[in-house]
Formats: sequence, structure tokens, C-alpha cells
Amino acid sequence: MIKKEKELKVDILKKDFSDNEGLIFADHSNMKSEQSMAIREKLDDIDANLRIVKNTLAALVAGEYFKGIDFTEIFKGHTSVIVSHKDVISTAKALKDIIKEFDILKIKAGIIDGKLISSEDVDKLASLPSREVLLAQIASGLLSPIFALVNLLNNLPQKLVMTLAAIKKEKELQTN
Repeated sequence: MIKKEKELKVDILKKDFSDNEGLIFADHSNMKSEQSMAIREKLDDIDANLRIVKNTLAALVAGEYFKGIDFTEIFKGHTSVIVSHKDVISTAKALKDIIKEFDILKIKAGIIDGKLISSEDVDKLASLPSREVLLAQIASGLLSPIFALVNLLNNLPQKLVMTLAAIKKEKELQTN
């Protein structure tokens, strides 16, 4: 690879490593070019992209941006970087679906908020509900006590009326 190409690839990696919501590293040993095109299209739909990187260049750039993280094991063998620009959870979910469909990628690790996470953690991210579902669950949790209070307040007059009716009936029975 000539120097200009290397510089261009390093610049692209620098942009990806500095401007992202998360990174996922994967082994793509058996991937064919038509599969990589299909995967890239699926990732484009969720504002993520796949970069097939040279380990030496990726290790060089990663060392600049993520100090204190050992990338030795990550940058062994064939390595792809999946860059999430919008939502890491959606990217992890899409990647899980892609792995089921193509059976060619193997997750090595990920980086979220500058912290290294294992492949198991990436899998856990993929099993989380979507952002919308999580927000709905939070809203439901916040509204539940309010609905319980409204229900209680609605039942108080009804219970009062039922109690007064029972007292009235009892007095009628006593007078007869």
C-alpha cells in the first residue's frame, strides 16, 4: 500500500474512532465481497458502517484515541470495525441479525464511551429492548403510582356510598 493510501485510511479511521456512539470489532475471516456489500447495506439503514481494517493501522489509531486499552488480542487475524453513528444498541441488534443470517462475523469486543466491552457485553446490548420500548417502560413506571392514586380516589366515594347504604339497611332491619 502506498503512503497516500495509508494516510487516507488512517484519516478515515481517525474520523471513525473520534466521531461515534460506539465501535464493535469483529472477525470476518470467511466473508466474501458480495456478503460485505449486503452487510454494509443493512448497516447503512441504521446509520452504522463496516470498515475492514489493517490491524497495524487500526492499532496505531486506536492507541491514539483509547489510551490504556490493550488492543493486542482484538487486532489479531482478520478485523472489521463496525462504527455506530447513532445508536449502539440498534447496531448490536442488527449485527446479531447479520451474524444469524450470514454466519461469517464473530464479535471480538466493542468500545462504548471510551471503555472496552467484551463480546458477551455486545451480545447483552443486542438483547436489550429498543430505545422506544425502554422509554415506554420508564413512562409506564412513572405513571403507575399516579393511576393507582386516581383509582384509590375514585373508589373512596363509592365505598362511602356503599357503607352508608349498609348502615341504612341495618337500621331498617333493627326498626322492623
